[in-house]
Amino acid sequence: MKIIKKIFTFILITIIFATLLLVYMAKIEPNMLIARNYNIHINENKESSNIKIVQFTDTQLGEFYSLSQLEKAVNKINGQDPDIVLFTGDLIDKASKYKDIDKITSIMSNINPKLGKYAVWGNHDYGSGGHKYYENIMTDSGFKVLVNETVSISVSKDKNITISGLDEVMFGKPNAKSIIKMTNSNDVNILMLHEPDLISEFKDSNIDLAVAGHSHGGQVALPFIGAIITPPFGEKYTKGFYEINDRMKLYVNSGLGNTRSPFRLMNIPEISVFNVE
Repeated sequence: MKIIKKIFTFILITIIFATLLLVYMAKIEPNMLIARNYNIHINENKESSNIKIVQFTDTQLGEFYSLSQLEKAVNKINGQDPDIVLFTGDLIDKASKYKDIDKITSIMSNINPKLGKYAVWGNHDYGSGGHKYYENIMTDSGFKVLVNETVSISVSKDKNITISGLDEVMFGKPNAKSIIKMTNSNDVNILMLHEPDLISEFKDSNIDLAVAGHSHGGQVALPFIGAIITPPFGEKYTKGFYEINDRMKLYVNSGLGNTRSPFRLMNIPEISVFNVE
């Protein structure tokens, strides 16, 4: 009788724990939001930039991420008082099924950095009909959408910072060589790319800091194991910082929204704040 009671108690505790965990994964963690701050010290032979760059990514607007959550993220971004804002793709999860496309611009246009805001394409921005809307939404919101392009921003009399954007790989035509040709070692060079594994194309470039998204950190991660499921081109670099070479760092942001499932675990939605010195 005692054994049966112990077994019943164990099963009951397991059911309660599993239920609470599922509620946390579906309702609590996906609605959290954190700003992660990092100081990035660029090469010793480059002048100090003292630029604050905010990255956000993978909003995946739709079933699992709402416009009210996007508004919360925009307020969080503006609260960092950024100089530059970067969006690394996947604005809408399934554009062909999304009913509030006309409401996005009024929210995204409220992002107000001092020196500009830039975006690249994600695979969801091309797929599911997203190509019909994405560039117009971002342009109307004040973003410059970079497709294998580099822009130079003057931050002082003798100092420039470049922002480069690589096209998405699944539906687009990424051209790393064209970006590499447009950067030089005297500037502080920032690279935006949606899929982090494409950083391998830039190992011999002048890029100082690369920022990516796409992987969502796996959405669900486990202690000592990490991401459970990762997408193509987001399998090697899944979350956080990576030293690509002596000069270049890659940061993979785990994103704001969800795709395919409502669950998040050990992947609190985030914006990344880089104080580039």
